[in-house]
Amino acid sequence: MSFAQPCTSTRRDYRWEWHPDTDRFTLHDRRGLLVLEAPLQPAVLLDRGASAPGPVLRATLDQSDEDGADVLTVEYEDVNGGDLLTVRVRLADDGVWFDAPRYRSDRQAEVVSVLAFAEWADGVPVPGVQSDSIVHPGASESSALGPVIPAQLRLDVTTWLGRGSNDCDDIVAAQWGLPVHYVAGFSIEGSMCERGALTRGLSASWCLGLTAVPAGDLLLRHRRGRTSPWLRTHSDLWHQATTGDGDLEVGASWVLTVADTYDDAVRDYYRALRDRGIVRPRERSARQLATLARSQFNTWGAQCAAGTALDRFDQAALESIYDDVRASGMCPGVFVIDDKWEGEYGLLEHDPERFPDFEGFLDRVRADGLEVGLWAAFLRCDDPASHGLSPEHMLCDADGVPVRRGNHDHSYFLFDVSQEPVRQRLAARARAFVARYRPSVVKFDFGYELPALVNAAPADRSWGGEVLLVRALELVIGAMREVDPDIVVMYYNLSPLLTDHVDLHSADDMYLNADEYHAEANRRLFFSSILGELGVPSYGSGGYDWLEMGDIWLDTAVFGPVGSLGAFHGDPRDSAPTGIDIAHYNGLAALTRPTPTFTVRPLTPAYLGGSTGARSSSWARYEGDALTALVSRPDRLDGSGVARRQHVVRTAARIAVLSRTDAPLDTTSALGLVALDPDPVELLRPDARRVVAVAHAADGSRTELPVERTAEGFRFSPVAVGGSGSPIEWTEVLLD
Repeated sequence: MSFAQPCTSTRRDYRWEWHPDTDRFTLHDRRGLLVLEAPLQPAVLLDRGASAPGPVLRATLDQSDEDGADVLTVEYEDVNGGDLLTVRVRLADDGVWFDAPRYRSDRQAEVVSVLAFAEWADGVPVPGVQSDSIVHPGASESSALGPVIPAQLRLDVTTWLGRGSNDCDDIVAAQWGLPVHYVAGFSIEGSMCERGALTRGLSASWCLGLTAVPAGDLLLRHRRGRTSPWLRTHSDLWHQATTGDGDLEVGASWVLTVADTYDDAVRDYYRALRDRGIVRPRERSARQLATLARSQFNTWGAQCAAGTALDRFDQAALESIYDDVRASGMCPGVFVIDDKWEGEYGLLEHDPERFPDFEGFLDRVRADGLEVGLWAAFLRCDDPASHGLSPEHMLCDADGVPVRRGNHDHSYFLFDVSQEPVRQRLAARARAFVARYRPSVVKFDFGYELPALVNAAPADRSWGGEVLLVRALELVIGAMREVDPDIVVMYYNLSPLLTDHVDLHSADDMYLNADEYHAEANRRLFFSSILGELGVPSYGSGGYDWLEMGDIWLDTAVFGPVGSLGAFHGDPRDSAPTGIDIAHYNGLAALTRPTPTFTVRPLTPAYLGGSTGARSSSWARYEGDALTALVSRPDRLDGSGVARRQHVVRTAARIAVLSRTDAPLDTTSALGLVALDPDPVELLRPDARRVVAVAHAADGSRTELPVERTAEGFRFSPVAVGGSGSPIEWTEVLLD
């Protein structure tokens, strides 16, 4: 039906209202608090003529037969001086679904960009989403721009929601969470300093996430205290989005979810895509499950510390790092060799001059019981001729000149995976790489190097922007899995749209976070942990020094495998691991849960602060409804006390407790724990008749600990060193 009155729809978690006279919509939570408001019409910027919004021509509201959703269709006339724009919104219980807008014009023009939910100021489109705080994980590689951004800062900055290309001076350099493909936020009723403002006045949170990968560069524009997703297509350069020939899909498709907190809003975004079949958790083989649970050591930090990174990396440096790991007593399950074991980028072959016995070394690693991991940036190409290709097979700028990227003094081309000769060659190289070196883990690196569309595009223009990364992953990972279906691919990204390709999330390089590696790792894990909903655990690699490494490993215990890239002969802080540090690593590695699908709840969350927000000192892991793991600290990360306690354990120690069976912690007959402090631990298990606690030392010896019965369970004191004088790795607790 057509109508001119406001459109109102009340659903399970929100109330939506849209006014045709202002073309603005509001979203309220179940308590009636305003969550956000924004204009509905996007701004479509063309390469010719003045850009301008259009008035509402007609609006219709119907009910979907599928799920009872209300479907709002709004048509705008005279957009950009004479064109028609159609926006379709589905209002369902699981969220507000925005289809990609459709643009109709009788004249030929190129779409340069689309600013979603746009306002207009002095004839110029500006961001229009109004919410008191924006939550953007991965906005910056460092914590200088944290994920919780108050609108009152009135930042004038552009950040990446997509793959994070770092070749544009007008966009903040970012990497660790990218592509994110979502943004979140919340509002506060009245002044945030009023009584009850941060309790009764704090609204539910929202999350706006992609439902499909668009062919453009996906950014987030911040200005005047408001934000909007911004898709830059640059059809003025590449002519892939040209109006004048029927309906043209412009912009991106989104879903907007609402939940009590922003991590739950993100969780609901993931679940909405999963429940509708847009994404699906991958089935895992037994071998993949085993590899996903294995701890790792990565050579990169030791390479950097010793001055043997990049082309200075050689056989002697590699052997030295490995010998250091073995001599330290650290027992990783996977030894990952980072950049630059390759001789020439693109060939995926080791340098025989720098590594004369590379394959013999890999055999040695496997003979020692470890699996092999290899870093690779698959789309880098030093010399097209080495592949029987020419420069035009590389990514080129608008003048047809191949672009080059580089690190330090080493520059290289970038394969254009949209061209069939490149696809055939790169797939063959990927298959040969897996067949020859047999890595169990591949650390995929590259998305942030794919150029922005303003600088380069693939020959098939429809593959530009975010699509190019997806097509590259499909090609390379698909080829590797042809040889080894069980290979584990590790990548840094928070997007649910890549779960078909990525098995393990990496918190990525924290080199810009000196003095706060542990705090930054905690925040990155806060967001990446939600990927557990889709069967993607998180790997915690640690920082570049050893000072707070134990805390990083402790956090990682509920999310996935622990890791390290530390140097053993001096690092940026001249620190070194103690025997007890190594024991903590081994203990947590031994206790890692093998199930890749889980839910982690922060027990002491900090949601609002710019410096402490999106962090938690304690965590609970659930597999289904079963509580299977717990990380507990006595204080919040800001040092304040903790009021909430779990019903499983009581202690003043920093501790990880994990079930050793499929049963939850409150009924399991066996659990393991690692304590970073010597404080007594009380297990709140009054149902048990008897408890035996055994400390497992690094030298293989065991020490049974005294256990006393209490009114609520059993108490014992973990020890750092066993009776033989060897550091304790973990404590086994058996209950009957």
